[in-house]
Amino acid sequence: MREAKTKGPGRGLEAEAVIAGLLRGESPICGERRAYQPPLCPALQGVSATRPLDGVADLEVLKVAGEQLPFVSQNRLLEVVPSQGKSLWDTPRNLGVVLSGGPAPGGHNVIAGLFEAAKKAHPENRVLGFLAGPKGIITNRHTEVTAEMVARYKNSGGFHMLGTGRDKIDNAQKMEQCRQTCTALKLSGLVVVGGDDSNTNSAFLAENMRDLGVQVIGIPKTIDGDLQVPGLCQIPFGYHSACLAFATEIGNLNSDCKSDLKYWHFNRLMGRSASHIALEVAFQTHPNVILIGEEIEEKELTIHQVVRLIADVVVARANQGKNYGTILIPEGILEFIHEINALIIKISHIIAVYNREAHEGEAFHHLSFEDQVQLIDNNDIWRDYDSRVFLGLPPELQRGLLLPRDSHGNFQYSLVNTERILLGMVATYLRKQRSKGIYKGTFKTQFHFYGYDGRGTFPTKFDCDYTYNLGHAAFSLLANGATGYMAAIKDLHLPVEEWRPIGIPLAPLMHLEERTGRLELVIQKQKVDLESPAFMILEKEREKWAMEDDYRFPGPIQFQGASAEDKPITLMLNALSS
Repeated sequence: MREAKTKGPGRGLEAEAVIAGLLRGESPICGERRAYQPPLCPALQGVSATRPLDGVADLEVLKVAGEQLPFVSQNRLLEVVPSQGKSLWDTPRNLGVVLSGGPAPGGHNVIAGLFEAAKKAHPENRVLGFLAGPKGIITNRHTEVTAEMVARYKNSGGFHMLGTGRDKIDNAQKMEQCRQTCTALKLSGLVVVGGDDSNTNSAFLAENMRDLGVQVIGIPKTIDGDLQVPGLCQIPFGYHSACLAFATEIGNLNSDCKSDLKYWHFNRLMGRSASHIALEVAFQTHPNVILIGEEIEEKELTIHQVVRLIADVVVARANQGKNYGTILIPEGILEFIHEINALIIKISHIIAVYNREAHEGEAFHHLSFEDQVQLIDNNDIWRDYDSRVFLGLPPELQRGLLLPRDSHGNFQYSLVNTERILLGMVATYLRKQRSKGIYKGTFKTQFHFYGYDGRGTFPTKFDCDYTYNLGHAAFSLLANGATGYMAAIKDLHLPVEEWRPIGIPLAPLMHLEERTGRLELVIQKQKVDLESPAFMILEKEREKWAMEDDYRFPGPIQFQGASAEDKPITLMLNALSS
């Protein structure tokens, strides 16, 4: 029988204190990260001016963009440089800031940089943060950013200082509500932190609020890495941190592969319309199979050819007695398979038209699967070839293609379990190869999806520094009268001392894209460049990675030591040509 232990009052209080310390809400690393002070590049350390930066990039504006954004379309590329004079904003101003779209590590440091630059310019400057994304501007829900808030959230992940949302300011009523909000708050400037859709919002806000004296600056954010401007914006913030978070997990699976020797791990990585994440994680971890959507598109591979590409590596490794491996699959791979993307485009159009004409409560996704298929099959744009492709797909993929689109009319790739679908198709193909005596291995599998975990991770030191400088750059652009620009930092592959803050005109970044059945102006995403140094180096390495266990183990994000100063490998490789 166990003896009951008695504790004196002193010992009990001591134990309670230990327990409270072990279970406190904040981990020790949070306090350590808060104490870190990101450095500023020289152009942002004092009063800054702007000057035109001509002859660096070809920035042409589409005719339709010029028609819809006549004022913003006149903007020239700007460089932020040190100034010997006083700040042009020598009276107190109110500035707004909004976090828009999915979270990305480093967003809080944009706010910190903006806030500290504003307070340094004039102690009575105020920064007002809109709550829950662009909807906060539309409904005038905001809070004043304070020094205490900045200190609490500095260098932390997430967007929870203000919250975020995906509302698009896409009609006259919403724009008028934004105008009323900015007028009521007497804003002189607004900073929009977001991706392609959010920076599209920035351009139209800048055009429509200049008569109010409200300037608008966008900030390049997306973990997908596809908000790039060749020669000007090498990478958006959040990309490096998310990729390292994913690479940590894939590296752990590499270790499992070499230990257990029996599983093929199918890993789907976020990245809706480009394969930048998959490319970076491949360099970080050296997987056995890496699918790059842009390469699949260029080679015009069918989904069955993609399946054989994977299966061929499985068979070849099995012949060496290796019935294990890691596979990286970009989330948006279906968009790059022409026969599948053609179905997605047609189905999205059919859904958009149906929903626009349907009575209330009769949305497409309320129909049964059989009725959805019948409706599509009877549509004029649907051909017999489309039906043959559709019916030849696994049932799970068929249902996935019919899932509801997002608020912008986009196909929601994250809702389709592509890794499980490909896994099942590979398994079917291998069974056929086994019946022919070609495949004699064992095929045990695990599947994983990495996305939301990377969006909320701690920012790397690189992203901490990058975003803090972006916040200061946004203020410098505002203080010098700029509107309709995206703040950016040139030469990110160099030390911070050599970074060059710039303002990129938003209008030339626009192209026409179909959204909810209509052509709309949106900022164009940048896909993986198959002629870039990074991709060419991948091509040289992937054959070795396929057959050898040349796994790389990056480990968790480091804030001190040898890895703390690391930058994205793709960024550094692509800089070799600059």
